[in-house]
Order: sequence, then C-alpha cells, then structure tokens
Amino acid sequence: MGGVTSSVAAKLAFFPPSPPSYEVVTEPESGVVRLSRYHHRENVEVLRLPTRRGTEIVALYVRNPMAAFTVLYSHGNAADLGQMYELFLELSIHLRVNLLGYDYSGYGQSSGKPTEQNTYADIETAYKCLIENYGAKEEEIILYGQSVGSGPTVDLAARLPHLRAIMLHSPILSGLRVMYPVKRTYWFDIYKGTSDEVVDFSHGKKLWELCNEKYEPLWLKGGKHCDLELFPEYLKHVKKFISTVEKSPSQRSTWRKSAEQFEPPRQSTDCFEPSRKSIDRREKSRQSTEKSRSKDQRTTNVENLEKIKISFDQMEKSRRSLDCFEKSRKNIDQLDRGRKIPGLLVFSHHSGFGFSSMNRFWNGPNQRRPHQPTSADKPVRVAFGFLFLPSKTRSHQETALPPLPPHQSSIRAKNWKRNIDRFDAPRPLDLSSEEIGTAAIKRAIRALRKRHLLEEGAHAPAINALSRPLVAQGLEWKEKAENLELELQQCYKAHTRLSEQLVVEIAECRKSKALVQEKEESINNLQNDISLAREENLQIKQDLDEKTKALDLLMSENQSLKAQLEEIRLKLKKTETENKDLIDRWMLEKMNSAEKLNEVNAMYEDMMQQLKVSSIEQLARQQVDGIVRQREAGYVDHAESTVPSSCKHTIHAHEGGCGSILFQHNSDKLISGGQDRTVKIWDTKSGTLSSTLHGCLGSLLDLAITHDNRFIIAASSSNNLYVWETSSGRVRHTLTGHTDKVCAVDASKVSSRNLLSAAYDHTMKVWDLVKGYCTNTIIFQSNCNSLSYTMDGLTFCSGHVDGNLRIWDSRMGKVVGEVAAHSQAVTSIYVSQSGNLLLTSGRDNLHNLFDLRTLEICGTFRANGNRVASNWSRSCISPDEKCVTAGSSDGSIYIWSRLNNNMLSILEGHSSPVLSCAYGGPGNTLASADKNGNLCIWC
Repeated sequence: MGGVTSSVAAKLAFFPPSPPSYEVVTEPESGVVRLSRYHHRENVEVLRLPTRRGTEIVALYVRNPMAAFTVLYSHGNAADLGQMYELFLELSIHLRVNLLGYDYSGYGQSSGKPTEQNTYADIETAYKCLIENYGAKEEEIILYGQSVGSGPTVDLAARLPHLRAIMLHSPILSGLRVMYPVKRTYWFDIYKGTSDEVVDFSHGKKLWELCNEKYEPLWLKGGKHCDLELFPEYLKHVKKFISTVEKSPSQRSTWRKSAEQFEPPRQSTDCFEPSRKSIDRREKSRQSTEKSRSKDQRTTNVENLEKIKISFDQMEKSRRSLDCFEKSRKNIDQLDRGRKIPGLLVFSHHSGFGFSSMNRFWNGPNQRRPHQPTSADKPVRVAFGFLFLPSKTRSHQETALPPLPPHQSSIRAKNWKRNIDRFDAPRPLDLSSEEIGTAAIKRAIRALRKRHLLEEGAHAPAINALSRPLVAQGLEWKEKAENLELELQQCYKAHTRLSEQLVVEIAECRKSKALVQEKEESINNLQNDISLAREENLQIKQDLDEKTKALDLLMSENQSLKAQLEEIRLKLKKTETENKDLIDRWMLEKMNSAEKLNEVNAMYEDMMQQLKVSSIEQLARQQVDGIVRQREAGYVDHAESTVPSSCKHTIHAHEGGCGSILFQHNSDKLISGGQDRTVKIWDTKSGTLSSTLHGCLGSLLDLAITHDNRFIIAASSSNNLYVWETSSGRVRHTLTGHTDKVCAVDASKVSSRNLLSAAYDHTMKVWDLVKGYCTNTIIFQSNCNSLSYTMDGLTFCSGHVDGNLRIWDSRMGKVVGEVAAHSQAVTSIYVSQSGNLLLTSGRDNLHNLFDLRTLEICGTFRANGNRVASNWSRSCISPDEKCVTAGSSDGSIYIWSRLNNNMLSILEGHSSPVLSCAYGGPGNTLASADKNGNLCIWC
C-alpha cells in the first residue's frame, strides 16, 4: 500500500461487500445513530467523518472504562463494520482498550470509491477523530492493520514519531515498503496463518524479519487468511502483547528518544580513549540463557549485534576478581542483567552511541542525557558496557589508557572496572583473549596489594564503590515497592470500574434474556397456532370429504325421488279422476244429509226448550265445581295477550348491570338480580321496590323460583347458589360444590324440593332444597349456558356452547335426546307453559322454536337488527304462546308472531344491550333488563 509502486498499486483490487451488511439508522426520538442490524449500546458510538478527499466514512467507536490504550483498527478487504461489529466489542472487553474501527471509502455506507489514496485519507481522518474528539494521545494509540489494512496502517505509522505500537494481522509484504526510509522504532506484533491461501505465509515471515524492534510473532498452524481470530491463541497473544506494552512506559520513552536522535554513526565523547575489544575465548563457549531462549525470534537486522553481544554469564566470569569483593561485583552484574533487553532493543537499531552514553543508560533515566555528536564521531557498537571499534581503527597504542589522577580515587564501580584496564601493559596481539584477561586481572591485584602496603586504607574507595550498588539496589527495590503500591491502587480503581461495568452488563444480560424468553414464547405461540391451524385444516378436509359423500348420496336419492315423482304424478291424475267422481257423489249425499239435518235440528230445538228450565240449576253447580278444581291445581286462565307497545315504568334497579329477571307465579311481582350482588322484588303496577335480598358474595347470573313461590334461588359468579325464603327474606341455604361460576339455575315445575344448576366447571348438579345438599352430579364436555325443567319434572333441557340442545333424564343423569340447535353457542332455553314448545336463542342471532315431543324445529325467528348481546341473554314466549320476544345488543326488543314468523313490533326504550325478557302477571305484562341495570315495564 504505502510504499507500493504505481504498477503494483494499479493491480490492487478492492472487494467491498455488496450489498453492504448494514445501514446507518438515526432514532427519531433520541437522535441516536446506530447500525441497523444491532441495538443501541451506551458504550458504542456511530460516526460520520468527512475526509480531505471529499468523501465521508462511517466509523464505530467502542468505549471501555478501564482502557489504558486506544486501538485504531483497519479491517480487511471483503468486510465492513456490520460484519466486524461483534469482534470489535469482544476485543474492547477482553483487551480492555478503546477501539475505533472505520469503513474505507466505498465500503459499507461510506461514500466515494475504494482507491489507494482514499485509504490513506480515511485512516488520517480516523486518527484525527481520536485526537480531537476523544482526547487520545499519540503515546496511547496502537495501530491495528488487517490484510489490506496493513498498508494504510504502516503509512500512518511512518508519520507518527510517538506512536505506542503496531499490530499486523495477515499483512501483505509489499505494504511494508513504506517502513524502509523510516527512522523510528515501534513495538511490532505480527499474526499470520501458516495455511493462508490469499496472502502467502512468507509475507508475514518476511515482514517480521524486517522489523527493527520485534515482539514474539504468532504463527497459527493451519490458520487461513480470514479466520485467525477464531483460534484461542489469537486472543491470548494479543492480550499478552498489550500487557507487555502497558508495563514498560519508561522504556518506550527511551526508545522514542533514541529513534528521534538517529543520526549517521558517531563516536563517544567520553573523556577516555576508546577501549579495546575483548577477545576472551570463553565468549563463544558460554552461551547466554537469554540468547538461547530468543534465538528463534532474532531477525537479520540484529545479526551483526548478536555477533558482538557477550552474555552476562561470560561478563561475570571475565570480571571476577580474586580479592574479597568478588560477591559485590557479581551483584553489580546481576543488577545490569535486568536492563539487558531494553538496551539491545534500542542500540541494535541505531549503532551510534559511545561509551559515556552506555554509562548513562545503565545508571538509570535520571543520569541519562542526550548525546551530542561531534565531527570526530565514528561508527561504534555497544553491548553490555564494552565498546567495540571497527578493526581498522583499533591498535595497541590507541587502547593504552592514561594513569589515574589522585583526585579520582572514589570513582564508581563501573569506572573502577575500567581502571583495571589502565594497569594493563602493552601486550602483543597474538595472545589469546583469555590470557590477556588473566594477565590484566593479575596486574590489577598486584597493584591493589602494593597500594595497600604503601598507604593504609587505600582500598576504602573500592569498598565504597562496591557497596554503592547495594544501596542503589535498595533504592531500586524501594522504588519498585512504591510502583507496586501505585499499581495496587490502580487495580482497586479498575476493580471498581469493572464492578460497575459488570452491573451494567448483568442488567443488559437480563434484558436480553427477557427478550429471548419473550421471543421464545412468541415462537411457541406461533407454533401452537400453526398446529391448531393444521388440525382445523385436517378437520375441514374431513368435513369436505363427508359432505362430498353426502352430496353424492343426495344426488342418487334425488334421482330416485324424481322417478318416484313421476309415478306419483301418474297416480295423481288417476286420483283426480276418482276424486271428481267422489265429489259428485258427495254433493249428492250432502244435499240428502242437509235435508235430514234440518229435520234433526228442528227436533233438537224442541227438546232443548223442554230441558232448559229443568237443567239450569244442575249446569250452575257443575261450573262452580270446575272452577274450584282449577284453582286447586294452580291453573290460571290466560286471556289472549296483546302486543306491548309502550313503556309503563323505567327503573334503575342495579349498579353495574342487571343479568336476570322473572315474575312470581300468578303475581305482578318482578324479581331482578344484578352485578351489585343483590336480589330485588318490584311492584310492576306502581314501579316501586318491595324488598331487597342480601347475602350474595358475587354477581348474579341467573334466577329461579319454586312453583309455590316459597323460595328464590340465585346463581352467582362466586361458585355458589343462594336460596332465600320469599316471606322472610333471609338466606335459607348456601349451596356449595361447583368449582367455577354458576351460570344457570331452574326449579322443578311440579315440586318445590328439586333444584337444577349448571356451572363453567363442566358439571350440572341436582339439589334437594329441603336438606340443602347435592343429590346428583352430571359431567359433560361443552359448558352449559342455560337450562330448564320440563313440565313433568322428570326431564330437563340444556343449551351448550357447542350449539347443541340436550334432553336429560334427571333421575339417571343420562342424555335421552340431542339436536344441533345453533351453529354457535346457545344462550337461552325457555319452555312454554303448555310444556309442548321450547324456545332457544344462540350467538348466531337466531331464535328457534322446537316441538319437545319430536325435537323438530317448528319455527325460526330472525331480524336484521337483532343481535344477541351475551352468552346469557334470555328470550321468552308469551303465556298464550302466540308471541316470541327477544332483546338485542342495540337496546331494542323484537316481538315476532309464532304463527306466521312475522315481525309484530320493535320496542325501543333501553340505551344499552338488553340481557333478559320475561312475561308475567295477570295482564301478561312484559319486563326487560339491560346491561346498565335498568328495568322497563311494557304494556
């Protein structure tokens, strides 16, 4: 990318996903910008950033409250933010970093076309956003380049001197050419799959070899170009790299200064002459443990430095003295060993520091000063405190050192080591390094002993110099303890932030879990609906097959009936001829009979006149006896009823609605029950309240009264039946046994002892009103909405939700007859006073009249405006059995003629749906009740 030649760049192809995997959506209420595929998160921001080339790119910023660094992520070729969204969230959480990802021009919802120059402008815009909008510092930014993104990543890094680190993911070799002229050093971490079929594995390996300051690379065996993040080693390696970068802030500043001061090779400006290179033979035989551990990680750029590097074990042995201070010098070497790796990382790249610069580096950052080059500087290499000159500049005379001045007797330990070399006499170059070192040490020991003999206490400066590293080591330990304490405080703060984040994540997890449960419930409901639909479909197919078979049967029957019709027509003609003959004969006989009848009538009139006077007393006595017998049997002679036309009284009877009404037998008293849990008795002549019955614990759904008007029974939504004495108004029984609301009740027409009830627990119960307990329980499948005893008291009828009418034997509890009365639920059953007719009403807005003797329909009543209001809407038949009356949901009352099914009248007086109608009283008064609790008395 950045350093790719124009010919190679011209061949570079971009493959943005088409169509893009996301859209940028702005919430209308909150104004929050998010990706269409994902819900909004508090720590995620979606940005639109204009670039210097006139395009606009889409960026995604993920915030982590515990972040120490910010990663600028340049994704691969055939990807966009919609595909990288989940990976960005995972990296931000596990690495504890802020992360900014972006789409190149022409990718996703970014405008423009994907070109090489646009990618450079895109990453510059993303970098400026981090600096200006989020306050990120250059030292806290880590660049991450994946595949084609490694080009703009390295190009940007070439222009940032204080960048923290770079990570390359499946990089392209040609993209790193931009690094060649760069005079800076960064942490480099490279990940590559050994089975990459897009960019060969050799690209990553070569890039790692070209890096000046390396970190252990990650070669994933079997990894391909686009699946490295699926390997568990990937995340572990990245976390380790981030931790390593985070733990070495002081070393990074040293390396930055070294990178900024990179100049052509120069010599040291130290006051001493350049020291000679050690040729100790033990140098090659004793390998450093550190060198052996990282041997496979060294690159060609530092091979020259490895050739001159001396291990600490070798240095320790070459410096070892025979005097009593041997252990102190060993501690100095061990102290230097902890600073070995940073020194190599810095100096292996620049190769231009003198001996004094090394002293300042090893003594710590407080004593280190920038090296000022001079015109006399020469290229040198430094390793572990020894200065190496090129072979052409080293000579025996140049390595000779001047004698030590007296005022420098308290020189530091490392300078004291140099003083040993001052006592070395010139020696031929053909000696081995081991022999030269041994001779120099011996001369130094002899000089020290001689000085000890000449001057008492002369070795005190050496002792002080050797003991100073221990003090320095103690200070260093103290400094480390303070740093550890600061780190512990930071850990506590991080733990607090992590706890807060954990609470937020737990809340989001619970919301997500609740959402998943809701979706699962929706899926289950949909699956259930599908199963029901399939069952219904199967049932419809079965019904269709049955109807098809029935139609075929009817067609065959129709053919046979047509044949029979032809035969009947022939017989009819023959019968008509015979009938004509018979009529003629009958007319003749009629005339003869008329003459005879006239004669008989005349004789009858004469006889009646004779008997009239003698039988008048006997006829009067017979009439009186008949009236008495009728009164004793409870018979009431109903005159022909008239059709009501006007409302006589309007009474607000109950709060919340009135569900059921009925008249007392042979009385003008009207009984009503409502939602206010009371039963009221009204005088229909005056429209006043006679009495109120209390004690019910639920809404009243149906009422009944015994044939002798002794007891009033109410069915309640509290699952109970309540029995009041009409005379006293007190509760006689509370009948319990149903487990759901009781919706229907009726008393026997011949006995005041038997009572029948039905509830929504799929049971009907027969009760003994004298004893107050259940005598029989009948279980059925479809719920019962209404029931009624027949006039003989031995059977009863019930209307069910499935639309069927059933006739039961009250003694055996078995169905003795069943007929499909309605296509929907039956809401009302009413038995006429003669006991021969039965009226049913259904939710299909039909009112059917049955002959109880044959269970055949003898009339059907309907009207366009008539709508059944509820499952417990009650209709009725007039006492003379000439009128059928039913209420409607629009507040009207419809009256039909039973004889011709014609509409006789529509009464309007209610403002809400009419729930119940009843005839009663000597004048056949009509009463109605509505859903608002109002009663209307009609005349």
